[in-house]
Amino acid sequence: MTDCNRLDTLRDEIKNSTLEIIRLIGKRAALSEEVGIEKRNAGIPIVNQEVEKHLRAEVVNHCRNNGLDESFGLNLLNQLVNESIRIQETLIKTPPPPTAYDIFVKGRELERAGKELIHLEVGEPDFGPPLKVKKAVAISVDVGQSHYTESAGILSFREKIAHVLGHRYKREISPEEVFISVSGRFALFTSIAANVRRGDEVIIVDPSYPAYSECVKDVGARPVRFPTDLNSDWNIDVNRLENYINPTTKAIVLNSPGSPTGKVLDASTLEEIADLASANDIFLLSDEVYSNFTSTQHTSVLELPHDNHVLVDSFSKRFGMSGFRLGYAISDAETIRRMTKIQNLYLTCVPEFIQYAGMQALDCDDDAKQYASLIEKRLEVACKELDQLPLSYHPPDGAFYIFPKLTDGITNGQEFADRLLSEVGVCIVPGLAYGTSYSDFFRLSVCQPEEKLVEAIERMGAVLG
Repeated sequence: MTDCNRLDTLRDEIKNSTLEIIRLIGKRAALSEEVGIEKRNAGIPIVNQEVEKHLRAEVVNHCRNNGLDESFGLNLLNQLVNESIRIQETLIKTPPPPTAYDIFVKGRELERAGKELIHLEVGEPDFGPPLKVKKAVAISVDVGQSHYTESAGILSFREKIAHVLGHRYKREISPEEVFISVSGRFALFTSIAANVRRGDEVIIVDPSYPAYSECVKDVGARPVRFPTDLNSDWNIDVNRLENYINPTTKAIVLNSPGSPTGKVLDASTLEEIADLASANDIFLLSDEVYSNFTSTQHTSVLELPHDNHVLVDSFSKRFGMSGFRLGYAISDAETIRRMTKIQNLYLTCVPEFIQYAGMQALDCDDDAKQYASLIEKRLEVACKELDQLPLSYHPPDGAFYIFPKLTDGITNGQEFADRLLSEVGVCIVPGLAYGTSYSDFFRLSVCQPEEKLVEAIERMGAVLG
């Protein structure tokens, strides 16, 4: 047989093998649909960690026995499992829970129709940016600072962030370890996209900000939800967390202080999680956008000895600059380079005058402290009012939010949110937006004046009877 004939034969075998794989994938999809029907009829949850753990072990064993790369086999398995979940979710037809943004949009439509509302759904500060920031924007535009910049951000801005955080957390940070992003949310996305491949897994501690799982899914990876609960004060059992880790786990997402619970992780728990991540070559994505709003000691990943992390922060919360869409990330220089490449591809850079406004904001510590005191007082007022209602909750350690559980047994978070909006004009977010285990919860934001918070909670009481 000539070399050409041999090549054609091999190509035919590859083609036939490929078509056989596609046929088997189709068969697997049909079986997944049957399994979904059985789960629907029996009221069984779609995801079963123990079943997946057993299947994962079988795949590893098969790869070893046949000389195949285990990592490739497990990544392929995750993509197959993702497809099974998609098929079964379509069968069960559970509508996606409304997010804070969905509620906000619906509320705006009602307001345009003449309905007066109290907005407790969106975590957007009402205090606005400091005066120095406002002036900085006008000056920057006036002097022509409205051009392209380096995709990672203006060097002097990165140097200033490195200096401020280095001083705050007592560590050396270089400007090459700083990334200026178009919002904290895009910093979250780029940090995931720079570190996670299709078929990888990312552990997300629930209840969680919905964007985490959406960002993970958008890069073709799989979000693995690790639930915490009110009865344990939203604490993380690190031993249980370890059981969620497998060879395809590439990241753990933490949010402290957290949305929606306001939970602040204690230093020892954060250190244990960081040690666990380091031992398994996993990076920590630490969302610390609420670190300025805390009534207890907050520990940052930048205070830990490990370097397997990405810290994400934003100017939206600390400085009331939500509309500026300005955030940043701190990580090792190579990770920052990959994140910068993504921003360069999609968005080029943060507008120049916005960056100069951010530089000015870093000198507004007095304003930031005033904002933090204002939010802390509002949380106290809101908790005092909520204590009079048939609800249970863990008093938040920080952030802007309270995450109560309905205890009257009459309604759930979705029904309660619908009734509040339609009957008394109060916007809240159902707990299901933050994880499937929280149907009896809802989140409220305290980004309103005290009198509005009191009035809104009184209206809640009227609905609860």
